Amino acid sequence: MTRTPLRLLALALAVLMTTSGCAISSVAASSPGTTVLTFWQYYDGTQLEWLEGEAQRFEQDNPGVQIELVQVVGSQQDQKLLASVATGSTPDLFTNNIVVDFPTLVSGGVMRDLTPYWESFADKDRFPDTATWEDEGRIFNLMSYTNLIGLYYNQDILDEYGLAPPTTLDELQAAMETVKAGGKYEGVALSGAADVEGAWLFAPQLLGLDVGYCNLAEQAGQVTAAFERIGRWRAADTLPRAAATWDQNASWQQFMTGRYAFALNGNWQLGNVEEAGFRYGTARYPAPTGGRSQVFPGGEGFAIGSKSQHPDLAWKFLQQLMSPESGEAVYAAAGSIPLHEQAAAAPALQDDAMVAPFAAATRDAAEWPNNPNTAAMQKALGTAVSSVISGEQTPEDGARAAIDDIGEAREQGGGGCA
Repeated sequence: MTRTPLRLLALALAVLMTTSGCAISSVAASSPGTTVLTFWQYYDGTQLEWLEGEAQRFEQDNPGVQIELVQVVGSQQDQKLLASVATGSTPDLFTNNIVVDFPTLVSGGVMRDLTPYWESFADKDRFPDTATWEDEGRIFNLMSYTNLIGLYYNQDILDEYGLAPPTTLDELQAAMETVKAGGKYEGVALSGAADVEGAWLFAPQLLGLDVGYCNLAEQAGQVTAAFERIGRWRAADTLPRAAATWDQNASWQQFMTGRYAFALNGNWQLGNVEEAGFRYGTARYPAPTGGRSQVFPGGEGFAIGSKSQHPDLAWKFLQQLMSPESGEAVYAAAGSIPLHEQAAAAPALQDDAMVAPFAAATRDAAEWPNNPNTAAMQKALGTAVSSVISGEQTPEDGARAAIDDIGEAREQGGGGCA
């Protein structure tokens, strides 16, 4: 399986956005003579509001067409999509958590080949390589936006101790130790959960050194050093033991109490941070010593069902979702970073100092491993990180477990990676 140079994840974020129930249509029954496009999705909150707005805009511009948004449970979607292929009833369109779902959906014949559509798309050159997901040279998924993680800081706390926002992990550690020594505040709130979330928040400590899931064994020294750093944070109590169980929402709630100097979290919190009772700022994820700031990107992919009866009309809606207007809209609604260069250059983004670090991170995002078992590889890393934060394993044992378990998961996925 091959794809474009940079793979996107919607990893942890998409998992958080699942809802209960099976399939619930968000629109009324269609009128006679109306062409209905079914769109399976698992959004809620501001992202759902954005998609509903896009559907309404498309219907207004295309009389006689109705977008039927069907709410599905994210964890059940793969099974339902695979079953729909067997019955010849795939949805016309659907969102998917790419790193977790893409290999299964492609091999199951769920996705329509979008290559001819993309090659004729007038704006295709205005997107980075991260916008397309390929298998054996054919495009099956498109990304219109991305989500990334960075550093949030409590400006009031930093001012009290005369600290500048850290740009490296060493600077972050020194700042946290200073704050903790003052006895009034805590260091950093982050997700150290034993799953993909914990892995996503930890991985940038390696990525900026060109160490990732594909070469952990060859870079065992760097991996151990990163785990030892987490161990030092835990030993100094600048990273609380409870973080071993925090997901991203739980860690964010801790930061919003005003007790923490720093938080590692995503751009989707930009709207929420406005409710903080303190002054705040954002920065890129601190770089490891001798390396650069680099994170994995996230976001959802859009695909057309292989059995769609209206693929050309579905493509027309996808073009709208890839438009600069839609990109600006998803940023305004949910804080997601649009990939269309015109939308990314819009004043709303360029003039917003809070979003600038996240937008900058899109220009040098890390490449996801090309392996069907990537989700299990992430789970292995998250489990090892969580065990070190909780004190169940030493940093050295955690690093060894991560290397061994990720290697085993990689082999179970066929051995491929880069």
